[in-house]
Order: sequence, then structure tokens, then C-alpha cells
Amino acid sequence: MSETSTDKRNWSVAWKNPFVIIWFSILIIVVCVNFFMVSMAIVTNPGLVIDDFYEKGKNMDKVLAAQKRMDEMGWQLEVDLPDLKEGRSAKVTLMVSDKEGEPLNIDTAVLYYYRPSDRKLDGQKALAPTDTLGQFETEFVLNTKGKWDLIMEVTQGELVYNIGRSIMVQDPE
Repeated sequence: MSETSTDKRNWSVAWKNPFVIIWFSILIIVVCVNFFMVSMAIVTNPGLVIDDFYEKGKNMDKVLAAQKRMDEMGWQLEVDLPDLKEGRSAKVTLMVSDKEGEPLNIDTAVLYYYRPSDRKLDGQKALAPTDTLGQFETEFVLNTKGKWDLIMEVTQGELVYNIGRSIMVQDPE
């Protein structure tokens, strides 16, 4: 004797169908994730913003001309920048030389630091000359870990020369 049981479930009611329940659950999860992502985009910092982007774009030919002039000068900037740790002081040393490698007597050396995600942390630090001709140094601290953009700028009279670099500040461990 074989007994066959008949399926007594009523599939005509949609909320009792497991496929509809699974599909609806996935839809709710997707909507919740999207809501979370949109709210995070609104609440978090918008990142680096240039207020006068139009003027900066119009002056691009001046920037390119300055870059060409710097290439023609042939100055060499050697920056000794150790691995920076969050909140720890490190000595930054700069050596400036000409095309032939001879040290240059320059007027000022400034280190500009930019945090791409938070312009409130941007700043600058002047480097002091040492006893060695063409050498400058300073103690430098960055209190927030993550990506930073650095620009080293030296001036001699009307001449300005600069180089840029991106660094990562590590945990203090």
C-alpha cells in the first residue's frame, strides 16, 4: 500500500509563498543598504574642494610656464623625509643644489602639507637653515594618520622652485 500525501498548502496567498518572502527580504536589504550609503555620503566630509576652480583653470597656462621655467633652472631638491607616524615628531631635511650638484644659497624653504579629505588640517612649516650651505631642516608632526600631500617650496629672490609628494602617515604602533 502506498500512501501519497497531498500538499495542503495554499500557494494562492502571496505572503505564504517562500519565494515571495525571500524576494521581498532581499529587496528590503538592498533598500536599507542604499539608504545607509546615501546617508553616509551626506553626513561625511565632501573631501578636497577648490573654491575658485574656474580661476585656477584659467591660470593653467601660467602653471605650465612655471613648470617649464623650473625645469630649465635645473635645481635639485633632495628631501630626507622619514616614515611618519601619527602624532610623532620627525626631522625633515632638505638639500638644495644647482644643475652641477653644487649647494645653492636660497632665501626661504617652506613645507606645505595638505590633507585631501579635510582642508582644516592643511598648513605650512618653515624650514630653518643649518650650518651647511643649501641645507634646511625642521621638526615635523602630523597628528592624523592617512594620506597627505606635501609640497616643498624654495625661493631665491624672484625664483621659486617646488616639488610635491604624497605620503601615508602610519599608526604609532
